[in-house]
Amino acid sequence: MQEHSAAVSANSPKHYPSAVLLPELYSDAPVLHDLEMFCDPGKEITDAELLSFVLKYFYCYVHKEGFNAAVPHAEVSRLCDMFSRHRSLNEPEDDIEMMNYLRQWSFSLRMLGDITKSGHILRSMINQKMAPRLREMDEYVGLDIGTGTGILLIAQYIHARRNGFDKASLYGIEYDKIVGTQTYKLFKRLDLGHIIMGDARDARTYNDLLDKDIAFVSNETVAAMHQPLRREHFVSICTTLFRTIGRNIRDASFFPEGLIAYCKEMNVSVLLAKNTAFQGPREYHGLNLFPQGIIIEGKIVPLHQLGEEMLGLLTEWAQHSLPKRW
Repeated sequence: MQEHSAAVSANSPKHYPSAVLLPELYSDAPVLHDLEMFCDPGKEITDAELLSFVLKYFYCYVHKEGFNAAVPHAEVSRLCDMFSRHRSLNEPEDDIEMMNYLRQWSFSLRMLGDITKSGHILRSMINQKMAPRLREMDEYVGLDIGTGTGILLIAQYIHARRNGFDKASLYGIEYDKIVGTQTYKLFKRLDLGHIIMGDARDARTYNDLLDKDIAFVSNETVAAMHQPLRREHFVSICTTLFRTIGRNIRDASFFPEGLIAYCKEMNVSVLLAKNTAFQGPREYHGLNLFPQGIIIEGKIVPLHQLGEEMLGLLTEWAQHSLPKRW
């Protein structure tokens, strides 16, 4: 894919939306500027700042550049418009190369494209409290499973810095080699963490973590509501995770903090959480479980309502047009 300039094009088609966020709420400051600002524990991070950050990270990740440059709202909005239509046919003035790129990378980009859900998740992770024992460690160690574009690994970086850690070793596991390679190159360039290209269901993937106390585990491999958790291998990943490094994560913070899943065989909902290795009671093992809700910021939120409280920060077009992760 050719590199694209972050400058606003004078020839941008008129039908593109001019804004995703309400214009007075968007900040075009560089991604790395925001990242450093968020790391200050004295800084109260607003929802609008988080959504601006997700939008700009989405744009820079796609273009593989511009993390130190201002990102104009019009260019971000143009990208979001194309992503909202990337499953359909091109329109006459579309950038065909970009549209094909968005189709090829659709699965890994959907979380970034669903900016309100991502913003809600980032807020919850950044503000999670650490276990007192881990706060005394010399190094913060984080693990992100199904890391994709690495946005949750960045949330862990902010969490580490806001909790006073100068040294953070962050590991993201990614199965898709193409996605993992791009995120590996990006994180190496920005010096933010390590990307392990491997299968999170394979115990060998965790070899680098066997002797480390882990402060945070995020696992984004949660299936959509109409699909069983096994569709994204959430259950088998958690089985391997807890069997392999269970003692290393006993005091870790988690995203999700817990899941509410529906078992149609028993016609009942069940809580999946850290204390049962996200497997639920033994009688549910081996059954198909469908995610319904998520425990986030200490509250139970229906999965389709995740990020809903931030929708009022978006323009009317964005509220109805942006694609959904779940």
